[in-house]
Amino acid sequence: MKRAALILSQPFDRFLGSDFTVCADAGYERALARNIKVDLVVGDMDSLGYHPDKVPTVVVQKEKDFSDGELGVRQIALRNYATLDIYGAVGGRLDHTLYNLHLLKLAKDLGLDAVLRGDNYDVYYSEGNLLLDADVGDVVSIVPFSETVHIMKTKGLKYPADGLVLTKRDTLGLSNECVTKGGVFIGLKEGSALIIHYYR
Repeated sequence: MKRAALILSQPFDRFLGSDFTVCADAGYERALARNIKVDLVVGDMDSLGYHPDKVPTVVVQKEKDFSDGELGVRQIALRNYATLDIYGAVGGRLDHTLYNLHLLKLAKDLGLDAVLRGDNYDVYYSEGNLLLDADVGDVVSIVPFSETVHIMKTKGLKYPADGLVLTKRDTLGLSNECVTKGGVFIGLKEGSALIIHYYR
C-alpha cells in the first residue's frame, strides 16, 4: 500500500519514508534540511517567506478558513492515498499542536488511515479496533476525543480497560503499559479516542 507523508513546520528526526510527500508552508524547509524528496508544497507561504519554484505548489491567501495542515490532508485525499504519516506536528504554538491532532480525525473522515509520527511516539485516531505493534514496556495512553468513549476490550495492557467508559474529565487512560510480546489491542464500542504509543 502506497504511503503519503505530510510535513508540518516543527522539527522532527524520525522519517519512515513516503511515496508522495506534501509539505505545508515551512514544512518545506524541514524537508529540505533532511534531503526528503518533496512532491507538493501547500499553504499561504507566510512562514516559509517565499514561493518554491522547483516543486509544484498550491498557494492560498493568508486570510483563509482552514490551516495549511488541513489543506495538505485534503490534497493528499484527492490523490487517493490510503495511508498518511504526519510529521512536524507537535511543538511551537499550543493551539497549532491541538489542531494538528485534529487532523487525524479529518483524515479518517476523508478515508485516510493516518498516524501522527513523533520521534519516539505515534498518535492514532480510533473509532473502533486498533492493534499496536508495541513491545513490552512501551507506554500506551487512551485519550478521549469524543465527550465519552466506551472501551469494549483491551489485550496486552498492564491495566485492562475492558468495559471502561472515559470522559474528557478523566485521566484514567493515561500511561498504561504493554506487557505482552504480541502487542496491544484496543477495541472501542462507542465514541472515539486518541491512542498515543510511546516507544520504550
